[in-house]
Amino acid sequence: MRRILIVIGIALAGLLTASGCRPSFQGYTTDGDRIVDRATGEPVHLVGFGLGAWLLPEGYMWGIRTLNRPRHFEEAIEDLVGPDDAAVFWRRYHDNYVTEDDFRAMAAMGVNSIRPALLASELMPRDQPGGEPYEYSDEGFRFLDSVVTWGTKYRMGIIWDMHGAPGAQNAENISDSDGEARLWTEPDVYWPRLNALWRRIAERYAGNPYIIGYDLLNEPLLRRYDGIDEADLRTLYVELTATIREVDPNGIIFVEGDDWAQNFSMLEPIDWDPHIVLAFHSYPPTSSARGLARWDSLRTRYDIPLWHGETGEVGAPYDRNRASTTFLRSANVGWSWWTHKKLASQTQPWFCPRTEGFLRILDYWQGRGERPTAEEARSWLFDQAEKVNTRYCDYLPDMVASLDGLDPDAWPSIREHEAPAIYLQPVGAKVETGDVAVLGVRATGFPLDYTWLHDGKVVETARGPSVAIVPESDSAAGAWQVVVSNALGADTSRAVTVEVLPFAGAVVPHAAEFGAFSPLERLVTGEAMPDADDLSARLALRWDDEGLHGRVEVTDAVLRNRDGRPYHNDGVEIYLDPDNSKDLDYEAGDIQIRIVREGSVTSERGTLPDGFVATQREVAGGYVVDFSVPLGSAGEPGAFVGFDLHVVDNDDDRREHKIGWASRDDDSYRSPAAFGTVRLDD
Repeated sequence: MRRILIVIGIALAGLLTASGCRPSFQGYTTDGDRIVDRATGEPVHLVGFGLGAWLLPEGYMWGIRTLNRPRHFEEAIEDLVGPDDAAVFWRRYHDNYVTEDDFRAMAAMGVNSIRPALLASELMPRDQPGGEPYEYSDEGFRFLDSVVTWGTKYRMGIIWDMHGAPGAQNAENISDSDGEARLWTEPDVYWPRLNALWRRIAERYAGNPYIIGYDLLNEPLLRRYDGIDEADLRTLYVELTATIREVDPNGIIFVEGDDWAQNFSMLEPIDWDPHIVLAFHSYPPTSSARGLARWDSLRTRYDIPLWHGETGEVGAPYDRNRASTTFLRSANVGWSWWTHKKLASQTQPWFCPRTEGFLRILDYWQGRGERPTAEEARSWLFDQAEKVNTRYCDYLPDMVASLDGLDPDAWPSIREHEAPAIYLQPVGAKVETGDVAVLGVRATGFPLDYTWLHDGKVVETARGPSVAIVPESDSAAGAWQVVVSNALGADTSRAVTVEVLPFAGAVVPHAAEFGAFSPLERLVTGEAMPDADDLSARLALRWDDEGLHGRVEVTDAVLRNRDGRPYHNDGVEIYLDPDNSKDLDYEAGDIQIRIVREGSVTSERGTLPDGFVATQREVAGGYVVDFSVPLGSAGEPGAFVGFDLHVVDNDDDRREHKIGWASRDDDSYRSPAAFGTVRLDD
């Protein structure tokens, strides 16, 4: 009889499995070097996004460098509108930036994990005195409650990321520091606060199986600062782990090393908890066994999982995303891409354009425009806070498609259809022959088709929310407007005028030797234009039958190129659009070339043309770069060429400044429409 019951039990188990019934979800844990489903023991490949620029906005995500961290924005916004309206702005911004629709969309794509970037000052007052009992913010925890509710509803795991710890774990903007890493310089004050905050978070959400775990500190920096012992990182991690374990025995402990989460040597032996994951970061994304080797050796030594906890920032056509995520799956390494949404970049699933009013505020903060009135600032800030909602943002399916395992068509297939309604009209422009004017429109609704009209006639080549107009003559002048439509209706924009002016820009001489030099006078990144002896440069161009030739003479008091991220090192970036089409996206023939001082010469966008030559030499107080680029059929007398050039300054193992020839913002790497224009002398 007992044997019969056993057979029946086995048969029933087989039927339940075949019919799709599985044990209830109990969360994830670690098993050796794998992250696994706690109930089934099956391996889990984490794929997800960080929720950056939400509770902790960074300047580059808003499109500004002079202000670059939450405390800067808080002070600047209060200065414009006062504390009460500033509080209203932040509440609206936070409520719109991450919504249930975002979770629904990402779950549809195939995302199974979310890494919310936490800012301690959103959860406990930044400057509260004394020790326990600490004060906490109900408003801040309301946002975390929403994440847990939506994550649970859409079966997406949550990895809490302490992105901005009390006192700051580095002296950078990404931790909202005041310029000092006080977590290390004042441990008696800030270690207890961090312990208390992690305890509060763990107590509040422990027991929910969708809490995957705790990323204890984002990108801590220790050994680069004098008087700080890098061994403190392991000591603090052991302490934080013990605090969390008092209330949550199950959550996975994710640990990041020093030097931007790349160096884990000070954490050895990595053995203080049975469920630790090494969370390494790298930009660009790790995509080879060679690149993974320094962390893979630790995985083997301690039999613990690896997780590519932060990476991304790859622009179209997103080839590095594809290479990386395909490799990471084969290497049993999950990932979290940075981030799900931004206002000033197109390297993530949603791009939320900045409103005209918000751009005017950014101009004021950067010293480029007049101070708005309090009423103007209030209106513009509240408008932008509403328009960070995904409803107003551009969905970038090609970016999503570049991440192995995600389905870019899943979100559009379940999104509700909505009739078009234009909320931001095109603005007219004056443009020189050979230069570019970009007209754009913004509309709610889904799906949307765009038809641009020039003097009432359809422009067949313009089918998106923006059009780049590059006049070869005054034929491009006239009235421009756009019709936004779908099956539910249409909305037509106002007509705006484009005026074409004669070319008055740089003319490149046809010559065998370089002639006059022009200074690079535009601040591309950095808080202020550097002193001339700190960083300055001048450029000379000439052309002949062999192509375009340039010489850049750089004055740089501190020559350094030790950063692992090439774009942070001293060097020169060349941008070329030979046929001057000024497309909104990089097309065939458009190139971005990076020449790292005493380092590599690479094509970051496009293909390095055959015959490209670059030489460099150090001189007193700086260095000189000479380059030659074949122009092919574009090298004709009188032809226009799209061109820009930037010089990068690394004074402290990170990019301090970038100065440029044409673009006012660091957007040439995104779009040739940001390039300047030169004309080949005939």
